[in-house]
Amino acid sequence: MSYVTLTNITRNQIIRDKDSKDELIQTLPLKTIAVLTQLAKKQGQVVSHDQLMNNVWHNRIVSPNSLQRCIVQLRKALGDDSKQQGIIKTHAKQGYSLELPVSLIIPSANQSTKNTIDSLELKSQSHDVSSDNVQISNHFNKSSQVHTHIKPKTQKSLKKGAILLVGLFLVIITVFKFLSPTPRNFDFNSLTPVTSSDNKEFYPSYSPDGKFIVFHRYDGLCANNIWAKEIATAREYQLTTGYGFYTNHSFTENGKKLAFMAKVVCEGKKVKNTCWNLMTIDFEQALKQKQQPTLTVSCEQGKLSDPVWLNNGNIVALNKQNQLWQIVKFMPGAPDYVPFYTSKDKNYYHLNYSAKLEKLIAIAINSNNDHVIDLIDQYGKLLSSHIIKFPEYLSIYKFIDPIIDPQKEQLLFSTGKRLFSLSFLGDVEQVGLLNHNNIANIKMNNNGNKIVAVQGSIDTDIAKINLISLQAADNNLTNKQNNQQRLAFNEVRQPYPSMVRSIAKDTDAQFQPKGNLIAFISTRSGINQIWIKNNDQLTQLTNFPIDTVISTFKWNQSGDSIILTANSALIKVSLDKTIERISVDYTVDNLYQWQENNDILMTIRQAGELRLVNYNLTTSVLTELVNSDIKWAALTNTGILIYQDTNNLFWKRVVNGKSQPKQLIQPIQPIQLKQLNSQVGSKRFILKNNSIYSVNKQAQLWQYDFNNQAFKIIGQLDPYTNFISDIRYPDILITQIITAKKEIVELKHSKY
Repeated sequence: MSYVTLTNITRNQIIRDKDSKDELIQTLPLKTIAVLTQLAKKQGQVVSHDQLMNNVWHNRIVSPNSLQRCIVQLRKALGDDSKQQGIIKTHAKQGYSLELPVSLIIPSANQSTKNTIDSLELKSQSHDVSSDNVQISNHFNKSSQVHTHIKPKTQKSLKKGAILLVGLFLVIITVFKFLSPTPRNFDFNSLTPVTSSDNKEFYPSYSPDGKFIVFHRYDGLCANNIWAKEIATAREYQLTTGYGFYTNHSFTENGKKLAFMAKVVCEGKKVKNTCWNLMTIDFEQALKQKQQPTLTVSCEQGKLSDPVWLNNGNIVALNKQNQLWQIVKFMPGAPDYVPFYTSKDKNYYHLNYSAKLEKLIAIAINSNNDHVIDLIDQYGKLLSSHIIKFPEYLSIYKFIDPIIDPQKEQLLFSTGKRLFSLSFLGDVEQVGLLNHNNIANIKMNNNGNKIVAVQGSIDTDIAKINLISLQAADNNLTNKQNNQQRLAFNEVRQPYPSMVRSIAKDTDAQFQPKGNLIAFISTRSGINQIWIKNNDQLTQLTNFPIDTVISTFKWNQSGDSIILTANSALIKVSLDKTIERISVDYTVDNLYQWQENNDILMTIRQAGELRLVNYNLTTSVLTELVNSDIKWAALTNTGILIYQDTNNLFWKRVVNGKSQPKQLIQPIQPIQLKQLNSQVGSKRFILKNNSIYSVNKQAQLWQYDFNNQAFKIIGQLDPYTNFISDIRYPDILITQIITAKKEIVELKHSKY
């Protein structure tokens, strides 16, 4: 009989028995302990989401997945998991239940006074749920009713000891205040523009000597060159020749070289694959004359990402191996990479290197979907590994992009408005606010008193276009002219009359099934929210807290509810603004459909890897359909899956039996829709009545009937059309780009 004791509730500790393979004492957040307490009060019974939210958070507005975070933490601490659910069981659309017997431990009189808080014991036999009746003491919510009798002399001794301890404590506090340094100032409230061009600028950083700001300047949306601006003279230098598709760069410690990734198309045996080569340039030479980047490692060796230089001149990067991103090393002159550090249950997504500490800092997702911070020395030895403990108001699934804090052994990251520190032990703390709008991609100088960042946003509107008029129109804009046009950043245009107009981002409009409403995502209030358009009236449907990101949403078939992803959590919102948190023990990446049988077609992350799945809201049954990265997907009511992969290829796959349209069976081999190989351009498509609708690179709206294999061009759209989001014949809803502005700025303290 094994046991877990929740002891000394004021210390938030869980103690495992000596036979447990896990650590004996674990300290959990206060809210997590409170959730366990609520479940223990009704052991074996279902406690609803609303009861838990109200009793633990007392009607406070918190991140949508705060409760889910607590359940994940409890399962890990108690040795449970989301699949077996032997201790904490999820009840779809209802809540959670504690499946272990509960008893209250009353400390004896001879126990130390620090242990006189009530203790809760959870008993189990190899995690099997006991059928014994459970009795919970009426004193569960009260302090322990133990009374110890202390003799007068003992009381006097205790009193003297207490006085001495208080005096000693005051002395320690005084000395600590005298010796402790001045608190770090993270108030970056002064903003200075670095660039002000008609192009998009991105990926800024300081050179190691602090003399230059290096950034990427784009020609349109994708192709870019790397530039440097000398801070003292404000002179700009173009470092690379010709436009490429370059990602974020990394300096060597001495500042002489840059490493970055360049997008290329590799010719495979069957299809063309998009991948990234590892490139380098000599920074000092490029300041004298712009350079052609040098190929260091070809992506033929596998997918690569996040290159960083080590002090010894080697480069480490992320490399995808067997569905997991691992860390590999490239040595000068060597033809191939060699393994640097690998893990069987971690999927790395971010690398950073401290030249001062000579340590690699790697961020990963483990098999339990926890974020993990690893410290690795420059020889590939793991020094420490800790789960990142996000505050309850931050998403536990949101990927972070931390930078090195040059003044302290920790990392820093931003969620847009707030600045957080991340210790090497995984502790997260808010340290400041970025009091400017639309700040992203931050980097800090070596003194830690300045930040270089990207400021700006893309202003998009929603327009409704008549398909018949589009098809009948005399398109004066030829394909050749259309190809010659590029998106000029900072230029304001309005190709079509906007049915929803603001200076913020309005996007992804969708018709209400069986109704006349239109729902869309907007940042017009400063935060991502769902809005409803009813003729000329606009209503904000959701009220999520700061830093919430809504990636996608879908109507249900009756048109009375919307399901969405808020910071990768699954949320159901009714038109009366009632919010229901859907318990899914996975990171939800994208939503594609809400089907009649209450199935949700979506992509999730398992240990950091994307999977296309069908999830039934009624039964909580999750069925995997595609186990590789995709861009978009849709499922017909006869069980035909259409999806677009990351190489922009369209595929058709039967996943349902026609005689049993609601019962998923083992998917058969997919069939490539080769007629669409040259029609890719938009990041999504619409599936209506066995036809695919999308926009190609020439901004042409096309239709493909995959039953009859019939393809046609419907009409010419303006090149400022971002994507089509819905169709209700004869109208389509589009997201159009009005203006786009991304500039490099410098943030610093007002005293500098």
